[in-house]
Amino acid sequence: MNESKRPSYWSWALSDPGTERFQRAGRRLLVTMFVWGVCQSGSSYLIQHGFLPAAGPIPWVVAALPSVVAVFLLVGYSRMLREADELHRLIQLRALALGFGGGYFVISGYLLLEAAGAPTLRVDVLIAVLPLLYAVGLVLGSRRYR
Repeated sequence: MNESKRPSYWSWALSDPGTERFQRAGRRLLVTMFVWGVCQSGSSYLIQHGFLPAAGPIPWVVAALPSVVAVFLLVGYSRMLREADELHRLIQLRALALGFGGGYFVISGYLLLEAAGAPTLRVDVLIAVLPLLYAVGLVLGSRRYR
């Protein structure tokens, strides 16, 4: 196979022939990820820019909506892992380990640097390290097991 014609991780992982249930679970997961991202970003934007009333149930509902969608995201991810073969499951779990473990150490390490005088970063900037390292883990795993 020509080196430049290699498929991306997502096309490789979500188009494994003979695993229609895995493909469906992966597509549902991608849609749920998108919905969660829109809810998270939208809620954050509405709250930070004062588009919501100061009191009452509406700010609470808007703030809780991403967490409700996150429950569906976790259920979808669990479903996708159940439908995955051993190789896909291994890649996913190794990527999760890198994302969670690396993210934890980056966040805790930067908090120490802040205490030592580094500029203060918003929590959402620090938390963004987790999915970035997870994505790096997916890329590394897909390249390793081709």
